[in-house]
Amino acid sequence: MTDIKQDTISSTLPAVIPPTSHMNFLKSWWKRSDKTSEIAEIRLLKRYISSNVTARVGRVDIGGNNRLINTLVVEKANQNDPNRGEVLNGSIPTHNNDKKALVMCHGYGAGLGFFYRNYNDLAEKSPNYRLYAIDWLGMGRSSRPKWEILRKKDETWDNVVEETESHFVQCLEDWREAQKIDKMTLMGHSLGGYMATCYALKHPERVEKLILVSPVGVPVNPNNAPQEEKPEVALPKEAAQLGKAMEAEATEREFDTQTEPVRVPRRIPSWAAYLWDKNVTPMSIVRLGGPLGASLVNRYTSRRFAHLDEDEQHSLYDYLYHITSSTGSGEYALASVLSPGAFARKPLIHRMPELKMPTVFIYGVNDWMEYKPAETVSKKMNVYTKIYRISDGGHHMYLDNHVEFNQAVLDELKD
Repeated sequence: MTDIKQDTISSTLPAVIPPTSHMNFLKSWWKRSDKTSEIAEIRLLKRYISSNVTARVGRVDIGGNNRLINTLVVEKANQNDPNRGEVLNGSIPTHNNDKKALVMCHGYGAGLGFFYRNYNDLAEKSPNYRLYAIDWLGMGRSSRPKWEILRKKDETWDNVVEETESHFVQCLEDWREAQKIDKMTLMGHSLGGYMATCYALKHPERVEKLILVSPVGVPVNPNNAPQEEKPEVALPKEAAQLGKAMEAEATEREFDTQTEPVRVPRRIPSWAAYLWDKNVTPMSIVRLGGPLGASLVNRYTSRRFAHLDEDEQHSLYDYLYHITSSTGSGEYALASVLSPGAFARKPLIHRMPELKMPTVFIYGVNDWMEYKPAETVSKKMNVYTKIYRISDGGHHMYLDNHVEFNQAVLDELKD
């Protein structure tokens, strides 16, 4: 792909179609394309790129058959580099091992653009590292091949989990080989943390350190009772349980602000569990919604990231809408590895003691993902472990409090 020239990136990126009217949602839906998706990604990445770093984004071929991994490379700039402070679009050079490698993997429903507040600081303050961020195959702006790992009649979930994990582990390994990275510090957020752990278990010789950012799939499901009842049988029971849950929630809100809040496991309605197992995803709802899908994405970003200024919210919305409305593919892996309620069908807590590299956990203080299972499993691990909790941070603490998050990662990148 031909590089975008410096003046093109800095001066002629079109503005976001603001999510302020039904007509604009219609325009966003009608005009979306691979090119507008590319522009949305570069626009978001460029927000926090300074003249002290260089950045390049492009797709890496990991073996043909529509297997292209969208990849971002960021590193401290040479002062004579004319592309300092730019986000260039083009081919990604292979790693020549003159620097260490930090590989960052996004979570479910996200893409490498979500780390836009982190790249600059991590690259600028870790000059001996080259930062790589990838979109998992079938997600973000990577290729979207048809998802073919589906549970067959009478097939056990264990088989589906193993096949799904192997798929993503192999994709990451193929990408590593294509980039000629001998060893890396591997960082994964949420579902990306789950797959990064699976990779580290399979290829321990390739992972120098594992950084798990609010990883999904660590604890055992506390609601292990089988959910085999038909909806018409289960729904009356759930109505009664809902009243109890509301009472528990009201009690929870009365906790002393100086103490740890009690997290009550959430009961998943049978209809939601049914849709989950049938791979009805939030992305499929956005796609089916047409222009309404853009409005749904905007509602999410404006609520969840209300702490961002309006212009930044709009850039994040535009990027998220583009990757969410793209063809369904890797998103369908969620139901393969997680049961309703986002608990792993094969919990990592049973496998993590086998990890052979230093392992770091990072959670937000207000994270819906529970950090205590990490405390439990770390006591059973025979390697260096550490748990960080980022103040004023939720599940996306790298966006909520990027300064503290960046410092935590930088501390772990020091020799």
